[in-house]
Amino acid sequence: MQIDTQVESALVLLAQGNAEQALRVLQNCLQQNPGHAGALHGMACVARADGDNRAAVALAAKAVQLQAEPHFHITLGLALLAEGQIEAARAAIHVAVLASPRDPRAHDAMASVLEAQHRIAEAERALRTTIKLRPLEQERHLALAAFLSRHGQLEKAIEVSGKALRLDTQNLFAQNLHGMILHGAGKAAEAEPYFRVVAAELPTSAPALANHGAALFATRSYEQARDVLAKSVQLEPEAAETRSNLGLVHMALGQLENAAQELQLACALQQNDARLMLNYATALADLGENERAEALFRKAETLAGKSMDAARARMNLGVLYLAEGRFAQGWKLFAARRQIVAPPACAAGLPQWDGTPQESPVLLYAEQGLGDVLQFLRYVAPAARRVPVLLYVPQSIRSFVQQMDVARLPNVTVCTSQRTLKAKAACGLMSLPDVLGMEAPFAWQPDIVGVQKSAPGKKSALHVGLCWAGNPTYQFDRRRSINPQVLEPLGRLNNIVFQSLQKNAEAQQTPFPMAQLPPGDVLDTFRIVAGLDVVITVDTMIAHLGGLLGLPVLLLDRFGGDWRWAAGSTITQPDGEVRSLWYPSVRVIRQPQAGEGDAPWQPCIATVVQVLQKMAEKRTDMVP
Repeated sequence: MQIDTQVESALVLLAQGNAEQALRVLQNCLQQNPGHAGALHGMACVARADGDNRAAVALAAKAVQLQAEPHFHITLGLALLAEGQIEAARAAIHVAVLASPRDPRAHDAMASVLEAQHRIAEAERALRTTIKLRPLEQERHLALAAFLSRHGQLEKAIEVSGKALRLDTQNLFAQNLHGMILHGAGKAAEAEPYFRVVAAELPTSAPALANHGAALFATRSYEQARDVLAKSVQLEPEAAETRSNLGLVHMALGQLENAAQELQLACALQQNDARLMLNYATALADLGENERAEALFRKAETLAGKSMDAARARMNLGVLYLAEGRFAQGWKLFAARRQIVAPPACAAGLPQWDGTPQESPVLLYAEQGLGDVLQFLRYVAPAARRVPVLLYVPQSIRSFVQQMDVARLPNVTVCTSQRTLKAKAACGLMSLPDVLGMEAPFAWQPDIVGVQKSAPGKKSALHVGLCWAGNPTYQFDRRRSINPQVLEPLGRLNNIVFQSLQKNAEAQQTPFPMAQLPPGDVLDTFRIVAGLDVVITVDTMIAHLGGLLGLPVLLLDRFGGDWRWAAGSTITQPDGEVRSLWYPSVRVIRQPQAGEGDAPWQPCIATVVQVLQKMAEKRTDMVP
């Protein structure tokens, strides 16, 4: 067999992953002819595959000196690039581009050099040139898609990887890359089928299972995610990211002890990863291990430096302090959320108001959920005593706010659009406790025009509102929301009429009849709540509506629940009842322990049954 043929066979072996046999063939070639350029180039390729780029540079340079083939220059350039010699790499690959302008490999290699030089637009053009030269080669499209994804051009990357996939729908690498780009773009539901196919074809591949499990978690398919991620961890026990995702799945399901165990192992595997540490600290905080959580939040902030994770650490530490009632420190740390979530467009570019009295208007804008807006509207009146206020809230709650007494203050204007050009500074509603120096919770029951609370004793039956689920898009909503079938014991009570306060409740199978919530905005819902005698709800906006009315509210709170219902914002009365400091009419009924499924809610429902039974009996006694 001629040496050239042997070299070609060696390169085929290398492409098949058999580097050792390829090396033996090439060594045999060089024994026959130590100056054979092709064999030297083949040895350079083997060295590159083995990660020995210094040897690859030396071997490729010898090959180029003997025979200046364009693809020899490509190998030399890529080895130089791997060694950090970027300009030398560019020079070598430039020779290949000039000598073989129709070889896509030369342009692909040049794209790598240009990317290393941060010449991103030129690198993209080079990769698009490879596609023009070989429009039906799937690998050319995949290379461009991966490049675009690396540089944050996710929509373009999705388009290109989709084209690549259409060229060969059975290619697992293409399916996996398309899935990863979709997942990175926040399109987990679209990514999951691709990851599912890859995992099915590669059932013993820990990374394939890990990708599928992460997509299942993102789509809130928690039980499936747990099974898939557990298999991945069995195959690769030291995969920190996979263990962290498995821990987060346990958290979402309410298995906090299991979550903490997995997240602790993830942190041990990558001890300087601030993000993994934040996940572990959050699980500890949910378990009530506040001292350990606080130490980890502080350590994570130090490790994170100036990254976004540092802001997350400060914000989470602030939430921990608020839950404990350490409000002065908590509000200041909680302000770190402004680095994570951008304000609405109307507040963009405006300086942050620091609470100083001034004549120029200040924009106060809504943050986070509607419940947060309702809770923090109590600070608008104190702010209006210092500055003229322009108040911006979401449209769904605006008509309700406009009926409040705070909206009728002479120094307050409720904005009907984001065009608030008169504002000279801005402040989120949730920052007001800090800037106003009003750290501790205080009760508030506003006057609301056209809404009157139902007069007690005028109805023979007790009218009870039920809200059993929050926003399903919240990643940990499974812990907060209740399976409506768990409410079944309430339906056995006498002298009670139930009103659903649940949006889209018709899609849910309720265990007993109840009036449905008609369509409408927050004001419409509030009017219905005002006609009730008591509200039973999980942690949603409904709790705030009932609290604003001063209506009896039984708040069903998950174990490790939100800070506003935690010890720092509640008071335990002599009879053991836990009452909110924000809304004294709200009684907090907490899960006694964490857990998965319906069981942790059973003691809460038993308490609700006792309370309702007493209220219904009292109503019966009052009515002649």
